[in-house]
Amino acid sequence: MLHSVEGKSHKAGIRFKENIVYWNGLTLPVRIRKQDLFVKESLALHTIKYCRLVKKVIRGKHTFYVQLVIDGIPPAKRIPSTGAFRHSYQKQKRVGIDIGPSTIAIVSEETVFMQQLAPEVPLLEKQKRRLLRKLDRSRRSTNPNNFKKDGTIKHGVKLRWTYSKNYQKTKKQIKELYRKKACYIKENHGALANKILSLGDEVYIETMHFKGLAKRTKETKTNIQGKIQSKKRFGKSIGNHAPAMLVEIIHQKLGYTKQTIQKVNTITFRASQYNHVTHSYEKKKLHQRWSQIGTHLVQRDLYSAFLLMNSDTNLQQTNQDLCNKTFPTFLELHNQHIEDLKQVKKTFPLSMGIKQIK
Repeated sequence: MLHSVEGKSHKAGIRFKENIVYWNGLTLPVRIRKQDLFVKESLALHTIKYCRLVKKVIRGKHTFYVQLVIDGIPPAKRIPSTGAFRHSYQKQKRVGIDIGPSTIAIVSEETVFMQQLAPEVPLLEKQKRRLLRKLDRSRRSTNPNNFKKDGTIKHGVKLRWTYSKNYQKTKKQIKELYRKKACYIKENHGALANKILSLGDEVYIETMHFKGLAKRTKETKTNIQGKIQSKKRFGKSIGNHAPAMLVEIIHQKLGYTKQTIQKVNTITFRASQYNHVTHSYEKKKLHQRWSQIGTHLVQRDLYSAFLLMNSDTNLQQTNQDLCNKTFPTFLELHNQHIEDLKQVKKTFPLSMGIKQIK
């Protein structure tokens, strides 16, 4: 089943002109949101290369969209009522990003903050688990002969499955939930990328291999009690928060101004181990979320982002002189941000190491 079809050029095949799509004798009117300055500016200033028709199922209904592939750099989004730019990018200012499977720490010359990636995803996951349990109960009630006494599915025989109307309805609800989750993550990452680039266009980040972090570990380990530990790593967290998508969005936005993300050498840099005061490296366990830097206690991820912001030009190690110069300002902003997080009546991931004041 086709979900999209596109033309090779805008001269023949699928064509868009004056809010109408012309294709194979069909004339399809297109509805555009009123006061959408982004669309108006894109159509006025750029040339359409080719068109694509896309079918999406939204809330159980088939909806059709036309995607216009246009040359050039996309215009900055503006506020409809005023026409002012939503985001203005700061040029030649450094930003350090320490990104994990579900959280991100960002440090610039003027701002320090840390947050969870796509923070509303856990609520969507809770709804998904509830619907999946409902789906399983429905399948078991309508197909009791396909299960053994212990509740497992019979194997070795050809099984016939019967699905009720409620089962089909629940399945559509799950599909809609997956769509909402994907749209939410992409929209949230886009807004966060704009916020990061408004702090500076020199973005420093560690080279991360999220695909490797998502895989199960091969080594079998046992705990103090002798029980075998789980081989799971960060697959579920990475799947729910999509950190690689955020990096790709930032890279794409920087490409509009012919800039690139500065990826430091993780092997030589070792941001999570370095101490710029003692100029030494110390390995820390994963649960250690705070570092002792001189006489100060700083959050591990925020300090890593601080070191990345002060990276040397060769991207092999941090610049100690820059660290000494910018550390007092960072420490003041860091302490204020940590206090603000503690005052928030919200549960943060354990990886952030924040305990709220009750």
